[in-house]
Amino acid sequence: MGSDERARKKAKIAPAPPADDALGGLYDFLPPPDPVKDEAAKAAAVKNHLSRPALPPPVKSRVIFLDVDGVILPAGSIDMIVVDGVTLPAKSHVKESDFSAQAMGSLRAIVQQTGATIVLSSEWRRGEDLKSSINAVLKSQDIPAIRDSTPIFQPRPEIQKVNAIYAWCERRAREIGKWLKDHPEVTAWVALDDLDFDWADSLRQAGTPWMKVRSVHTNDRICLTDADAADAVRILLNPPADPKVPQRPISLQARCSSNNVGIQQSSVLSTTSCSRSQMARLGLRPCLDTNRSCDNSNHCQQYSNTSNNSTSM
Repeated sequence: MGSDERARKKAKIAPAPPADDALGGLYDFLPPPDPVKDEAAKAAAVKNHLSRPALPPPVKSRVIFLDVDGVILPAGSIDMIVVDGVTLPAKSHVKESDFSAQAMGSLRAIVQQTGATIVLSSEWRRGEDLKSSINAVLKSQDIPAIRDSTPIFQPRPEIQKVNAIYAWCERRAREIGKWLKDHPEVTAWVALDDLDFDWADSLRQAGTPWMKVRSVHTNDRICLTDADAADAVRILLNPPADPKVPQRPISLQARCSSNNVGIQQSSVLSTTSCSRSQMARLGLRPCLDTNRSCDNSNHCQQYSNTSNNSTSM
């Protein structure tokens, strides 16, 4: 074999120069590892976790009825879809970063000061993946997992056909009431919700609990605050009595025409104040006046096609 042929074979088997030498590494733009900073970050995370006050053992006689949207998840922060008339997150798994860190801290403060357990009253209880997302974010904040969920009822037809938001709120009150009847060991409870339970109390049926005095009404975009948490702790530690004087029922006798059917409705709820985000969650059209929230039941009864004969949130 000649020297030229041997040289050609050596050239064929010689290793190619590393690609990084010519084109640069995929992660060359990143700064080099800094072990000191990495250890400091880990230490800070551990310190933050350890600095949280320890939680007491669960107190089964105290319960937090937890709504999600507008309480720990800011309204409008994720995409929503309507499934069988119920508005739910478009994705079955919701990221921890979607939730309000402030609200989660306030929720933990309630648990830390009362030992209360959490029962899910939100429409998120309808899906196992959604409940798993809630449990994941609770775990990340060192909050015990959901104890249970409330049952799912249908809205009262006589309310639903004229005002979906009132029907939604009244239905939730009945669902909470049924759960309480099935758990007589519970002696103190609070509902954290962006719904105003004045609406439910005004349409209350016998056997449904008075809700307003045992609820904390959150701002659906700010979510649960420290002040809200303080109110919840007060309600749990010093349960209020039922109202001595029943509230005056909302009038159902005003007449109005339905936008979907060319007949007169024989009854309609009197004025209400419903936020645009609550209307959106029900698939309702907002008021034409974009400078204010809807305060007229004529607007609130304008259903979209997705919510005409369905269960509302």
